[in-house]
Amino acid sequence: SNSSVENKTIFEYKANTSKGKNKIFYGAPGTGKSHSIDKITKHSCRYTTVFHPDTQYSDFVGALKPVMVDANDDKKISYEFRPGPFTKALIKALNNADKHVYLVIEELNRAPAAAVFGEIFQLLDRDMKGESQYKIEASDPDMLLHIKENLKEPDKFNELYLPSNLSILATMNSSDQSVMPMDTAFKRRWLFEYLPIDFKQAGYGDFKLTFADGSKHEVPWKVFAEVVNNTLSS
Repeated sequence: SNSSVENKTIFEYKANTSKGKNKIFYGAPGTGKSHSIDKITKHSCRYTTVFHPDTQYSDFVGALKPVMVDANDDKKISYEFRPGPFTKALIKALNNADKHVYLVIEELNRAPAAAVFGEIFQLLDRDMKGESQYKIEASDPDMLLHIKENLKEPDKFNELYLPSNLSILATMNSSDQSVMPMDTAFKRRWLFEYLPIDFKQAGYGDFKLTFADGSKHEVPWKVFAEVVNNTLSS
């Protein structure tokens, strides 16, 4: 059932919260993907974002953007780095090594995920401790400067990497035909957990069906849904 799958998922994470992971929960709509992640992260620090077809690297990581500033009672346009959810989660994790931080991505495959991750793609390879196996130079100097300005120990951070106390959890709808495909190189860097449909958790209610002989019968929704899905599967 969904409840047993959910309890198993929560137990696995609580048993080893010090190790960073990249994990995708996938399945049909309504199987509890977001609910499972919420159960895992609700007592921890988390940053949540939702991918959509227009999501870009600058939305996910951050970008230099114009801002209005007051200078001697005269408003002027300046520029500063505005962090995205990834950068916010990274700074939080680096500043709080004793706490586990979660970056939650809803609808991962509604955007071209590999393009949105950009250079961060390389950081998803993790070692046995859950830290990035390969560190990289930040291609955006404004991003690196923003991170260093917000760290407690900026001198120790010169390359981008995912610390072992930062996990990335994502949801993916496996039945929607309007989503973006993910390439094998991207997918191999993630753990996958399938959440099946549990008809025992279906909503209550009956509805009437009229048969060819004119007879009418009341059928519980959960029975009807299970029969239809079994027929489609066969």
